[in-house]
Amino acid sequence: MEYGAFMSGVGRVGQFPPHTPGIPSAGVELAVRERRLADMWLSRRRIAGVVAGVAAACGAISACGAPSGDEGGGKGGATASASPTKMGPRGLGGKLFDGIWTFDDHTLTVDGEEVHAPENASPWMEFRDDGTVAGNYGCTPFRVKAELKATTLTLGDELPALPPPTATPAPPDEATSCPPPEKKSPELSNFEAKFKKFFHRGQLKITEKKFEQYSAASPPTSPQLRNEHGDVATLEIVRSPDIFETTFQLYQWMEYDHAEPLRSVKDTAFVFHRDGTVTGNLGCNDFTAKVYFNGSHLFFRDARLTTHRTCAAQNMADEKFVLETLQRSLNYFYAGTGGGIYMRDDVGSEYRATGLQFRPATDTDQ
Repeated sequence: MEYGAFMSGVGRVGQFPPHTPGIPSAGVELAVRERRLADMWLSRRRIAGVVAGVAAACGAISACGAPSGDEGGGKGGATASASPTKMGPRGLGGKLFDGIWTFDDHTLTVDGEEVHAPENASPWMEFRDDGTVAGNYGCTPFRVKAELKATTLTLGDELPALPPPTATPAPPDEATSCPPPEKKSPELSNFEAKFKKFFHRGQLKITEKKFEQYSAASPPTSPQLRNEHGDVATLEIVRSPDIFETTFQLYQWMEYDHAEPLRSVKDTAFVFHRDGTVTGNLGCNDFTAKVYFNGSHLFFRDARLTTHRTCAAQNMADEKFVLETLQRSLNYFYAGTGGGIYMRDDVGSEYRATGLQFRPATDTDQ
């Protein structure tokens, strides 16, 4: 299914089933979640549970469980750089390997209680090739020893958290940023405690949750972690390994409740590399920038043109706008797979929300 086809439904999310038959599961989740994100654009609180998971089911993502990497860091440490030195396990564990994940709707169940992450929490976890899981309990970074197998995840001793990024984005919005430890709300403290308890309460079995279906076709699935106490969490992917070395086009930009296709979309190219850079073309000239993946967030730094051609007026105007946008170093709440990337400026005020949407260069339908 081409990118333009599923984007035709943006803003009419209620008319689409959660999982459309006939589309690979990763494509389904990307399509559905981008529709939901666009439909829920007005309020960060309303999108907090879905923005982090563009593709809940990794089964159709060819690079899931294949090599990827890590650099830059953030609320929990480095999350993007050199390719893994080893392959992940087979089975369901292989789907988790080398990806960044969060909880479905930012919710997990512990001791029979459904616990929701508050608005300023960004829970995530990365299954690394060095035998650890790094991430963030919400506003507290962590790293633990881990043994990831095809059907089980066993977590061990705590380790020092990964270092934060060497750069910072534009000043954060107080409504969406983490408070100092002494000013944590009871809701945030409770969520972090439950997340930590869930992770350190014995071996976790990796199963799959099947979502609703509207035909006899096999439904998409999403990894689910469960322990012997009945605690359970369904996972959504934040970043799959195939986001790297895939050529994307900047499909459209968004501001508040308005989405505008980029007229020179076919002339744009963005390739995210494992060394923490992004290169490509902004519609006329080649460019390069640093990109810092920070768990469920990312931001750009040092964006600049590397050629100085003159093109059609529309291309030049688009290029100027995109370059200035990248140079703002906004902190984007993002979700990305090889099937597309959705970025939304992490601000509390709906009137200041902006965003970018990328599609694979192989999708030509506009």
